Amino acid sequence: MKQQLEKLIGLQKNDLAQEALRQDVEKQRVKVEADTEMLEDLEKTLVSQTESLEETRKLLANKRNELEEAKKSQEHANTKLNAVTNSRDYAAIERELENFKKMVVQLESEIDSLQHAVVEAEALNEKHRSEYDTLHAEIEKARVAVDAAAASIEGRVAELQAQSNELGKTIQPQVLARYRFIRSKRAGVAVVSASGGTCTGCHMKLQPQAFIVLQRQKTLECCQNCQRILYFSAEEAEALHNGNRK
Repeated sequence: MKQQLEKLIGLQKNDLAQEALRQDVEKQRVKVEADTEMLEDLEKTLVSQTESLEETRKLLANKRNELEEAKKSQEHANTKLNAVTNSRDYAAIERELENFKKMVVQLESEIDSLQHAVVEAEALNEKHRSEYDTLHAEIEKARVAVDAAAASIEGRVAELQAQSNELGKTIQPQVLARYRFIRSKRAGVAVVSASGGTCTGCHMKLQPQAFIVLQRQKTLECCQNCQRILYFSAEEAEALHNGNRK
């Protein structure tokens, strides 16, 4: 059984190495996808801001046209005022002229506010456009890197898988089946050492008799708490003993 345990440890080492390689690439891919979602949100913001900016520009153009018309009307009223001889007509045209003056002032104020709004919107739009372009370039670069990383690990993963397959052939079927079942339930870690009488998988203390049986390594022993397959390492035990003596 000691040899079977050694092979299980080697098998688990290979299996974990494969998973680590895949997980590293997957983490990079997840990061790219998260950044892509951020890019899409930024693009929506840009579209919305651009539409709003165009509407503001149109409104500014309309207000400028209104101002031009108001000034023309004001000049026309001035001309009429200078030509009128009737006091009644004079008063009426004077009120009309005053209204045009107020309209011009109001329109000039609105135009000033709209001009500031356009400048601010253009600056914000340019800022977000720059952020979009930068993020887009980073994402494209990251995609290439992820694809390259995925391609680069294929050979190593295939090599480790082949080693695992060969090891699997030398392990008793019932032992291999138990190993695979435990791995599926325990985050990929099915074989752990019992150091100082404690399961290093769940850190629960083993019963003294169970630890004694485990040290003989004649049978397949599992932790009563987490069900992981246990093995005893004399080297670990000696290191722990020496550490406690210091």
